[in-house]
Amino acid sequence: MFSSSPRRVRRAALMFPLALAAACDLPTDPPILEQTWMVPADSVTVGVSNLLPAGVALNGGGTAFVVTTPNANISTTLGAVCGQPACQSGVTVNAPVPAFTSSAGALSSTISFPSGVNGATVSGGSLAFSVTNNLGFDPLRPNGAVAPFGRLIITVTSGTVTRTDTITGTAVSGLANGATSNLSVTLPTGTYTNAVTIGLSLVVPAGGNANLNANNQISVAATLSNLAVTQATVAVTNRPFTTAPSSFDLDDIDFADEVQSGGILLDIANPFTAAGTMNVVLAAPAQGGQPAVNLVKAVNVLAQPTSTSTITLTQAEARSLVGKTGVTVSTNGTVNGTGAGNTVSVSPTARITVRSQLQLVLHVGG
Repeated sequence: MFSSSPRRVRRAALMFPLALAAACDLPTDPPILEQTWMVPADSVTVGVSNLLPAGVALNGGGTAFVVTTPNANISTTLGAVCGQPACQSGVTVNAPVPAFTSSAGALSSTISFPSGVNGATVSGGSLAFSVTNNLGFDPLRPNGAVAPFGRLIITVTSGTVTRTDTITGTAVSGLANGATSNLSVTLPTGTYTNAVTIGLSLVVPAGGNANLNANNQISVAATLSNLAVTQATVAVTNRPFTTAPSSFDLDDIDFADEVQSGGILLDIANPFTAAGTMNVVLAAPAQGGQPAVNLVKAVNVLAQPTSTSTITLTQAEARSLVGKTGVTVSTNGTVNGTGAGNTVSVSPTARITVRSQLQLVLHVGG
């Protein structure tokens, strides 16, 4: 008695769409489909050299920084380095050389790193110095080729990094009177502050007779030589940068009329503690009766390892690029350090990398 009811319901359900079809016109226009195309460009980079102050450059292999520093020039007198009475005469007297140790600070100086370098990790180098001795005697060989011999103690200090080297006179080597002697010691490795302090001390044993005068001079010219730095903290304030253009391959795309909108998707890798404003420049030469294209869009560079940004293009801007040859993307702008005193920590191989993709939204059909 109930078995016929389900069949009546199914027949009614089948007839309902047919009735609707009879009452309405079927669409005759083809559907409009939306497609999104992504066209990548080669990456552009902002190298570390864009952030370096004057006096700091990459070495030939790009593995370390080369830092150029001024010389330290030290000049003093016998009366200043030797406190013994025999060294204090204002006229020349021929007398035995007294034993003495030069007073603290009498032969010291500071070599500063270039302006804007607040610290550096030094991996190698040497302190080269030339000593012009006019004391009236050889402080390392006051008895000639006979012991006891004197010592020259060299201390290099920067921050908590320090190293002390001693050069001892021998029967054949010293600091000859009336001559210039060239010497060198190895720099300590480690993290330096923005300057290097050099201290020299003479330890002179009693010696034979010499012409002593308090005004006799000794001078030292010191140079940081082959200074290699693997990391540095530098001040960066409104430092400009420009990157070489990278190409977009758009000349084979021949559907400009279907382009509805577009954009530039940016993936930015920033290993520095630096932030700034970057202009993204899209350019194409004049061609096919169309004028040259030069679109400039601003985007912020964040002081974080990775970030993404999207630049919106209008329909007209997106269409102006499609089908063109020689379409390029480049960047320019300024950056600032975000550390104390606008500082940035830099290493030789670090660089800001910008990967860009052109996004095109198409309407196909209709």
